[in-house]
Amino acid sequence: MSRLLIACAVLLGATSFAQAPAAPPSQPKAATAPAAPAAPAKPNPLKAAADRTQAALAQVPKAKPEDVKSQDAILKALYDVISGPAGTPRDWQRFRALFYPGAQLIPLVKPPGATTVSARPITPEDYVTWGQESTATHGFFEKETARQTHAFGALVQVMSTYEARGTQDGPLIAKGVNSIQLFNDGQRWWVMNIFWIDENTAGLKVPKDLTQK
Repeated sequence: MSRLLIACAVLLGATSFAQAPAAPPSQPKAATAPAAPAAPAKPNPLKAAADRTQAALAQVPKAKPEDVKSQDAILKALYDVISGPAGTPRDWQRFRALFYPGAQLIPLVKPPGATTVSARPITPEDYVTWGQESTATHGFFEKETARQTHAFGALVQVMSTYEARGTQDGPLIAKGVNSIQLFNDGQRWWVMNIFWIDENTAGLKVPKDLTQK
């Protein structure tokens, strides 16, 4: 009896096992989505400006060492290089060599009929273009008559009072003030900007504190 029960149990167990549902087939792993491309790095405007400046410095004509060795020297060169009689070419390469890349020349003007003063920024190259045409037929002599200087390290601000004439000793045609920013890079002096106004445009005389040396 016990053998029969054992045999039945074995048979039933085998049958139950055979009829048990098979394990589901393993599912393939879902494909991994490709990683999103990294966002492009944002351009750094300060680095771009620095790169442009370095490239521009390489194009600046070599200055005469005596023109850029001191504040006095570069101001003297600045006035000297734009002055001369009609028909005498100026040394425009010498002029270009005084200015740091990005420098501006900014006259304050009052157009005919206007009641307010306007700023008209130009580049040194714009001045060269104008000067080449103007000096072919017009003499121009500008000299410094007084100066006030304020400095902080390599940064220098000069209030330079000037007089302009059509000939070396001719009648005065303009008197005003040049606001000149200078910079020393450890090797030489540079003109960063020149901002100026004359008495006629300002509608007043140059104050006494800017006429005393």
